[in-house]
Amino acid sequence: MLLAVALGFAACNDDTEPVLSQTTGGSTEGTVPTTMVLDENNPSEVMFTLSWTAPEFNLAVVKNYRIEVSNSEDFATRASVAVTANTTYGVTASELNEAVLEFMPSVEDVYAIDMFMRVRCELNDDDNLVIPVGETYQFNVTPYPGEYPRLYVVGSMQGWNISASNYFLRCTTGDNVYTGELGVPEGGQFRFYSQLGNWDTGTYGSQVDDAGVNISLAEGTYEGTLYEGKGSWIFDREGTYNCTVDLTNMTVKFEYAGEYRDTAEEGGEVETPSAEGCFVVGNINNWSVEASATQGQLTETTEGSNVWTGTLALPDSGDGSGNSFFRFYTTLNGDWNSNCYGSSAVNEDGSAGNETLTLVDGYAEAEIVKDSQGNFVVPTGTYTISVDLTNNLMIIEAAQ
Repeated sequence: MLLAVALGFAACNDDTEPVLSQTTGGSTEGTVPTTMVLDENNPSEVMFTLSWTAPEFNLAVVKNYRIEVSNSEDFATRASVAVTANTTYGVTASELNEAVLEFMPSVEDVYAIDMFMRVRCELNDDDNLVIPVGETYQFNVTPYPGEYPRLYVVGSMQGWNISASNYFLRCTTGDNVYTGELGVPEGGQFRFYSQLGNWDTGTYGSQVDDAGVNISLAEGTYEGTLYEGKGSWIFDREGTYNCTVDLTNMTVKFEYAGEYRDTAEEGGEVETPSAEGCFVVGNINNWSVEASATQGQLTETTEGSNVWTGTLALPDSGDGSGNSFFRFYTTLNGDWNSNCYGSSAVNEDGSAGNETLTLVDGYAEAEIVKDSQGNFVVPTGTYTISVDLTNNLMIIEAAQ
């Protein structure tokens, strides 16, 4: 399709300034298959290549070219496939798929659809100054299913595993609002992550600080502010809830929908990397329980002895006390609540407490308790640590 267009700019101060006008038309070369089935296993496959001759103008202008598709020949509704400054372009399966999905009622339930394609010349980065270049192509295409953007739920229902992806909300409307059902067990608590694998990246919660906030759902509904932080919501009512998270206006809404049921997506949990052995977790590895955080790894004295030892530099906690804090894990897999061994100290409220070790001539012994998240506290320094996981004993000695 050739379109001769005269485009004018209003003169700023001088009515004699030249008026932009098109002097030659453009044309497109290349063949678009009449039928295409896009393969999600080969997203980088080039489905076709188009070349075009640019329209010319009487004035120097910046030209960009947009390849776009529509489900109607008049392009009343259109989606962009690619933008380039070149006059030739190979369209890949993933580029075409992403554009076609915009015409599907659901990106997860797709079907074959008749589409139209054209190239537009855009002038001076102004979307209003556009000229179709050459012909319009018609074809039938079967896209592959896509995924709606996800906001992951990390909390007690999935073992506080920063790598588990089987609880999430979806953004199905493209407005940065995520919705979905979430089963919350008794005393359940959680926060949201835009990506998995890192406790400190893309986290949204009830407050900035890393601490839980109790909320009341006695009337069945809670509405509140969302923060870029690590505070969790602690529910006072077990059940299944309709959740709405607005990342633009930073709000949350939880609505009671019925009795508790597990809303984990089948097959949604990714394989979680893990490291096995005995590890010191604390200031030494920035309090990470990920498989890669092995700075505090101990070595088994003899195979099968279940006695582990190592000499480690325990760094300062940064709280001004001059101390270092730690406990032990036999598996690093992102889960804070399993395979841990901590102090025997107990706080007044019954929770695990910190135990400050008194070193006599640089030596101390302490009981370790399985499933305790109580920390041991020692002055910053280099120590030889021995852990007997069979007899629940730890020995720590200042290194000479």
